[in-house]
Amino acid sequence: MSMHCDIILRGSATPGQLAAVGSGLWRWCRLTAGATGVYQHLDSQALADLIAGTMPARGLHCRVRDEASQDRQATVDSLRRALPADGIEDVMVEGASWNYRGPVQAAPPMN
Repeated sequence: MSMHCDIILRGSATPGQLAAVGSGLWRWCRLTAGATGVYQHLDSQALADLIAGTMPARGLHCRVRDEASQDRQATVDSLRRALPADGIEDVMVEGASWNYRGPVQAAPPMN
């Protein structure tokens, strides 16, 4: 099942926090890549910026897609395990905050 996720970074995140988010995101992407071994749903420049401890050039959002999880809650759980809370304002999974546990509407298609 494909889940669309938006990672919203804190504008006040420190370089260390951004690097930790980038490293966590890279690990998560490698796990969700499946048999292909290549994760195709993340701007590699944004990831490189984060790992380097800088805000991505395109702003405070990183968009990813989870193809491996069975449902929204599984996606939320895997992101919580992979991403440090410091440096992140929120994570939107299928258009709803990862803190939200109710039913959600489908997210708009990825560009």
